Amino acid sequence: MPSPRHYILGAAGHVDHGKTALITALTGTHTDRLREERERGISIELGFAELDLGDGLGLGVVDMPGHEKFVRQMVAGAGGVDLAFLLIAADEGVMPQTVEHLGILDSLGVRGGVVVVAKTDLVDEEMLELATEEARELVAGTFLEGRPIVAVSAHANRGLDELRAALRAEALALDPRENAPFRLPIDRIFTMPGAGVIVTGTCWSGEVRVGDNLVVEPGARKVRVREVQAHGRKAARGGSGQRLALALHGVKKDELERGFQVMAPGSAPLTRLVDLRVDLFPQYQGVIKNRQRLHVHHAGREVLARIVLLDAEELGGDGPRTGLCQLHLEEPLVPRRGDRLVLRFYSPVTSIAGGTVIDPEPVRHKRFKDDVLEKLDVLEQGDPAELFRQNLAAAGLVGLPVAEAMGQEDDPAALVAGKRVYPRALVEAEARTIGNVLGDYARRFPLRRGMPREEMRRRRKFKGTVPEWNAVLAAMASVGGWTLVADRICLGPEGPALPDDLARGVAARLDALREVGLQWPGLDAFADRVRQAPPPPDGQGEEEYLRHLVDHGQAIAIEGDYIVAREAADDLVRRLREHFATEAELTFAQFRELSGLTRKLGIPMLEHLDQAGYTARTGDVRRAGPRLEEEGPTA
Repeated sequence: MPSPRHYILGAAGHVDHGKTALITALTGTHTDRLREERERGISIELGFAELDLGDGLGLGVVDMPGHEKFVRQMVAGAGGVDLAFLLIAADEGVMPQTVEHLGILDSLGVRGGVVVVAKTDLVDEEMLELATEEARELVAGTFLEGRPIVAVSAHANRGLDELRAALRAEALALDPRENAPFRLPIDRIFTMPGAGVIVTGTCWSGEVRVGDNLVVEPGARKVRVREVQAHGRKAARGGSGQRLALALHGVKKDELERGFQVMAPGSAPLTRLVDLRVDLFPQYQGVIKNRQRLHVHHAGREVLARIVLLDAEELGGDGPRTGLCQLHLEEPLVPRRGDRLVLRFYSPVTSIAGGTVIDPEPVRHKRFKDDVLEKLDVLEQGDPAELFRQNLAAAGLVGLPVAEAMGQEDDPAALVAGKRVYPRALVEAEARTIGNVLGDYARRFPLRRGMPREEMRRRRKFKGTVPEWNAVLAAMASVGGWTLVADRICLGPEGPALPDDLARGVAARLDALREVGLQWPGLDAFADRVRQAPPPPDGQGEEEYLRHLVDHGQAIAIEGDYIVAREAADDLVRRLREHFATEAELTFAQFRELSGLTRKLGIPMLEHLDQAGYTARTGDVRRAGPRLEEEGPTA
């Protein structure tokens, strides 16, 4: 048996041309849910039904309101449509909303469909032929050109089998929906006892299962899926092309709105800027001016925006009817590249154009800039390799997540470091720059092993996280000719080579440290002990020598400027092992006797031993720590 395939069928057309009656005849479901709809005989809200075409092929039918007052609801339902039938009543022919609905469906990238001439029981053959020819002329140049035109009568039950057959053929000709992360724009929100908040919508991509952790955008509200229904029936999962209802835990009804999206975390950006290609509807004879205020409809959400025309003075009139534009949104949207949207005038509210998202996360552009237009042209053409290189170059040292590399992470221009991809040439140039910075640093601070990674991160103004910085450094090291040692970036494993006078100064400080053992005298007193030795570099203090000894493992920093030679620390650990070999606990009095330290130095030494794992404090006593069982030098 063929694998199940699900698509969404949109039913569009002028008010009172018979969409709801035809859907009822096809599916057995009356899609007018509201009392007002039944009383007035027109659809106000979106209606839904299921059409089973056999062999696992199912269509979720969306009945879109035809009255001019409810075009907003029509646009909300059209966003996720794969197929559409445009219905024209044979007794009235093409009407204003017929034309507007066709323009909207065409702009939203609907992939197939059928033209339906309805109410054929009300006209003779000549009127039917005229209505059919008028329909054929209307759809010329749109996605419905060349598609089947089927004459039906819902009341007389004529032409329904032919319509089902045409819809089945159109559906079977469709390519499967893209394999992308889960996304479901919300078109209804309600609550039910025992289930909590329920949202419904058309699944645009991916799949969802009970227990999945998702987010609702805008707002980044984390939710968990408690229950899934597909076309009104409980299901373990739901997927692309299905009408779904999700019971959500973690969100309240009044926190949600129509047009919000339930999606996989991080799968689409929240943005107030969108680059897009705008195409005027054929029937619109006016113009769009730069900075004009418009209504923007996307995924069932409506926001206001200013439109910036990037490559034309104005659209329409004597100018072009298509152009590259940027929307400055007054409220955020959550689009992906390739999404379709509809533009309507601010006042009067009239549908005027469709748009295709080229870049959902752009920077602000100036008009008529050649580099901007070239980039958008490449993005629009969609060559994966070139598109990836453009995105990579734009990302710079921020990098791109590997998940957004479009399978191009092996491109020679790319360098993968950790979970991100960076421009290889930029990383290599940065590695050489870091090498130069390290050279200057070594000349200024010859006793230091290297520069702290965090200090270099601040100097280079790296905008990523600390783990990302560490991953990039690891990738840079071989190119830059420097090395990483613990938390330092060094010209070599041991740092810069010391001139003879500084080498003698290091040896003198080490000898002095060994002489004082654990009894650190303080920095000033220590400096007096070595005043005959070579001094630190000009402008630097005695602590530079001590830092050198610590960096090279010859001394240990206990606290602040409390420094002891490695040998003294090793000897103290040896004495601790001997103590705990016969005693379970160590009091401070015993430690003072064992180490010879007073409270001034004994307390910080014990705290250091606790942190290093050689001792473990319990109340006022210490017990043996896990590292006492290890052999070898202290840390």
